[in-house]
Amino acid sequence: MKCRKCGKTAIINLRHHNVAYCAEHFKEYFEKRVEMTIKKYSMFSRKDKILVAVSGGKDSTTVWFVLAKLGYKVSGMNIDVGTVPADVNKLKDFASSIGSELITVDSRELLEGLTVPEAAKIVKRPVCSVCGSVRRYIMNKVASENGFTVLVTGHNLDDEASFLLGNLLNWNLDYLRRQKPVLPATEEGFSKKAKPLVLLTEKETFTYAFINNLPFSEEICPYSKEATSLHYKHMLNEIELKHPGTKLRFYDGFQKANLFEDNMVVELKKCNVCGYPTTTDVCSFCRMKERLKSAVGEQKV
Repeated sequence: MKCRKCGKTAIINLRHHNVAYCAEHFKEYFEKRVEMTIKKYSMFSRKDKILVAVSGGKDSTTVWFVLAKLGYKVSGMNIDVGTVPADVNKLKDFASSIGSELITVDSRELLEGLTVPEAAKIVKRPVCSVCGSVRRYIMNKVASENGFTVLVTGHNLDDEASFLLGNLLNWNLDYLRRQKPVLPATEEGFSKKAKPLVLLTEKETFTYAFINNLPFSEEICPYSKEATSLHYKHMLNEIELKHPGTKLRFYDGFQKANLFEDNMVVELKKCNVCGYPTTTDVCSFCRMKERLKSAVGEQKV
């Protein structure tokens, strides 16, 4: 298997593009595809102040690295939710090596001293559901309070295609409406959100991280087995194996169809407690926090 560009031995075969690359030209391809994705969806410019949600895994580490390499003003943020703690010192060293900074947040400071799994047990919700809610709240809070204009996550094509399949199978219309590579900022206080790796597969992201010797953790969250998206991801992998390009056509086709552009407009207002954008008088985070406060108070009595 030879590199399409130079004829050297290829390290990766991209069947969905019918092309293979050596390490050098794969890096070039990957970075150009990220830049193309940013421009295609008008995600942000080099004038923006970008905050990347960093877990320490391959996807978030890769998007942080590649945006810094491409010349964007980017900082990382790690949120400790009490599941799989990242090596903060390693993340700080990495931030320094790419000329960036790392912001760290302990979710227990906002959850009455509780970790996310402990909070989930009290409010009787799945850990993944509470974790997502807490992370989104903290990311938006940190971004708005520190002047960041865009929030970036490391979701790749495999992630988004599996989410899309799950949302279609269950007709989660609100999630489908918001399943876009970029969500604009709102007057009510939501920060702009973007996913620069959305047209790159998990295989491509892992390969890029590996050949660049990026320090990432492969530790899996013990609660991830609760995520139904993993089942959908396995199903799509089976289809992709027989029909290369399925994931890309599936996701890209949904975006081009633009099914939810002109309808299902959601009216937002500010939470009466914290000012966070919400569809109700009090946002879901503050309602959860009040339940936790009551539960912790009862335990102390």
